[in-house]
Formats: sequence, C-alpha cells, structure tokens
Amino acid sequence: MKKIILLLLITLNLFGANAKDAAFMLDYKKVYDQALAQAKKKHKVLMMVIVKDPCPYCDMLVEDTLDTSAIKAKLKDFTPLIIAHDGKYPDRFRPPVRPVTLFINPDNSTVLYTLAGYRDVDVFKEAMNTATQKYHELHPCD
Repeated sequence: MKKIILLLLITLNLFGANAKDAAFMLDYKKVYDQALAQAKKKHKVLMMVIVKDPCPYCDMLVEDTLDTSAIKAKLKDFTPLIIAHDGKYPDRFRPPVRPVTLFINPDNSTVLYTLAGYRDVDVFKEAMNTATQKYHELHPCD
C-alpha cells in the first residue's frame, strides 16, 4: 500500500496539478463568471491566475508561491480564481505566456495590474499590494 501511495505522489509531482486540482488545493474559485460575481458583491479585487498543463512554471507558482501562508494571509482583500488557459473567460484576458496573474477591477472588468510568469512570494505580495492600492484609489469608500 505504501508503494502505491508513493507512486501516486511521484506521478503527481512529475506531471503537476491542473487548474481544477490547484483550485481545489488552494480553495480558489474555478469559474470566471462566479468569481467575478462574488468579487463584485464583496467589493474585492478579482485575482485571476491563468495556468497551463503541463507547465513547470505554473506548478512552481501554485506550489511555491500561492500555497504559502504569506499569500494566503493577504487573500482577505481578493476573490481568487485559478483557471486553465483554454478555460472559459473573456478573450481580452488571454495571455501570450503562462502563468499569468491578472488583478481585475470587478466593477468594470479592467485589469488593475498584471504579473506575468512565475514570481516568488515577495514579488507576488508586492503585486497584491499594488493591485489593492489601485482598487482603493478608484473606490475610496471601500
């Protein structure tokens, strides 16, 4: 039994997690329209992470950056969404590279900030701060 579990873990590490698995693991939304509606309702920035499978940099972003206590602590200001590059979301957000993280104003669906590629925790936190600051400049009462 231990050999089977070990084999399963090795297989998952070799092939990485797809967007649905990552969304489940991180407790992120996985449907764009639902995430946007929740962001609007709660007056939070929509943080949309677009990934591809297979993609080692996407896996690194999920495992080494998004799945950290430092990033999870900052999610109170965001509605997080992780979606496959070929998933259902507006074409204007389709990036030429993956992974990419778009911080979106839920009121008008404009991009507040873009973070392309894999980024470590410190860079990602700074991007989150910038997106939050831009959103609050547009919504001083929130």
